[in-house]
Amino acid sequence: MKIIAGLCALVMSVTAIAQELEPTKSGLFDVGGFKLYLTCYENDKPTLIIEQGFGRSGSDGVWLDNVKRLHSDFSICLYDRAGLGKSEKGPVPFTVTDMATRLNALLHNANVKPPYYFAGGSYASYIITAFNNQYADKVKGAVFIDPPPFGYFYTMATRWPKNFKTDDENLARYYQFEQSVRDPMYKKVPENVDHIASYQSLVKSDGFANKPIIVLRAKASDERYDPPFVPDEIALKMDTLYAGAEHDFLRLSSQSAIVYSKSDKHHLHIADADLVVKSIKQLLE
Repeated sequence: MKIIAGLCALVMSVTAIAQELEPTKSGLFDVGGFKLYLTCYENDKPTLIIEQGFGRSGSDGVWLDNVKRLHSDFSICLYDRAGLGKSEKGPVPFTVTDMATRLNALLHNANVKPPYYFAGGSYASYIITAFNNQYADKVKGAVFIDPPPFGYFYTMATRWPKNFKTDDENLARYYQFEQSVRDPMYKKVPENVDHIASYQSLVKSDGFANKPIIVLRAKASDERYDPPFVPDEIALKMDTLYAGAEHDFLRLSSQSAIVYSKSDKHHLHIADADLVVKSIKQLLE
């Protein structure tokens, strides 16, 4: 009964917020032969584009509470990437560079004028970086919410010995899952992204120059990334990547800052909304 009551309260809360916030525009807009879905809550404030994590859509309502709290400081737009939420699928596979190109076309065709601030969780940092690589003059700053270290998917795919074999069923399944990163058409993934090609395009990134970049990270942990059955020599490569993440985040911009949450949850825009909202507002300072 407590679970049902909690779910009812959550639905009522999201509904109340949706009723208080009426979009100034919403719908499907062409991005070159297919359409993406966009919702905006516009005013005369600086524009904030909220990007989503891997497989997540902006139309799912999860960000609405934060949008309400940010709306006095920003004109805000959210959208669904290709094949997610209310958007059409479009050509597959694609790269993170294609994602950025489509977003630029979407904002142009929906008459959402630059420049933009960005915020987004997890995989969103890759898309925002790709957008900055191509349209640097349109980006004013960003908040990355618990982003993965750069090279995360590439490391998943490449850290295993060639022709790796094992009799351990758990390890074999883990290996096969990580190798699926090499196949952008893997049937279980929500987005058909070519992670290897995306890495190769992002590795050439020049960074964000002197734009404000705030990196929010979940509470630090001493635990290694992998489960115990992964051999130490393989696990070490991912642990090394994470160990160097803070240094890499600080190099993103001459105005980079890292803030740690007291929450160990990945989706900090849900688990630590106060910190997320405060940090996004700090972009204006």
